[in-house]
Amino acid sequence: MANYLKVNAGPVAADGIETLISIDKIAGIQSVVNAANVTTIIIKMDSTATSLYTIAVPGVTGGAGGGATSASRQLDATNAINAALTANPGGLVSTLGLLPALLQVPAAQGVDSGRLVITQPATFAQYTTCIYTP
Repeated sequence: MANYLKVNAGPVAADGIETLISIDKIAGIQSVVNAANVTTIIIKMDSTATSLYTIAVPGVTGGAGGGATSASRQLDATNAINAALTANPGGLVSTLGLLPALLQVPAAQGVDSGRLVITQPATFAQYTTCIYTP
């Protein structure tokens, strides 16, 4: 496991800041919630009872999202955190991976087409904010 979890976001959207979270200070994932097409990840730290990192990432759900649901967005976020926390053993930094913003949509296929045509490519959302609350 790496020493730090890097999130490509800072306290203000589009500020160009990368946030490093000390992995050994993470007490747990408090919640992963999707509402109004924004997935919010809250990481509880062990320094004080109220210390948290709140990470926000936009993403579309429903028909425009290629079939993504709130539950699938929350699962994607949880899987990204778990993958980042267990990646890069012995390393210094592990980067929190991007979440799908829009899922790819293949065209309806006949039985003999032999190739898969994508009508909507997958896109990935950038993290907008990572805010620390002491």
